[in-house]
Amino acid sequence: MKRFLSFAVAGAVALLAGAAPAQAQLKVGYVNSQRILAETPAFADVRATLEREFTPLRAEIDSLEARLARGDEELRAQQGTLTEQARQQRTQALQQQLAQYQQRAQAIQQQLQGREQELVGPVMQRIRGVLEEVRAAGGFSFIIDPPDGMVVAVDPALDVTNDVIRRLGGTPAANR
Repeated sequence: MKRFLSFAVAGAVALLAGAAPAQAQLKVGYVNSQRILAETPAFADVRATLEREFTPLRAEIDSLEARLARGDEELRAQQGTLTEQARQQRTQALQQQLAQYQQRAQAIQQQLQGREQELVGPVMQRIRGVLEEVRAAGGFSFIIDPPDGMVVAVDPALDVTNDVIRRLGGTPAANR
């Protein structure tokens, strides 16, 4: 489906380009969204905030995981000396701990995703605004992101990634 959509968009762009000679020249620029995310200070701030807020929760999950592993090791080591009833009780207790661990891990993952969306939303809105500024200032008809689209070749002179990164307060990496 994505491939069909890419071909449809490419066909529409080609149709517009062919029909536009009497009108304005079609100008296309592109960005590398991965570099924008990697080199924009706001995303570094988001990553640092998430790391700071979720490190204690990760430690909690690691502790629960270690406790489960110890319980499993103890059960395996003592399995030969336990009665059937004791083994079943220990196995059931471990299964309950595993269920609690999975519930807690899922809750933390959902909390992380929600917080990430909360922090990333305004940054993405700012990036979209900057992309529109760059598009308008450069007279571009389109700005595309080749890694996500069906572009097979592109002129490096059309790359506006560095301009977007600078406008977002970042410093573009050298040799790109």
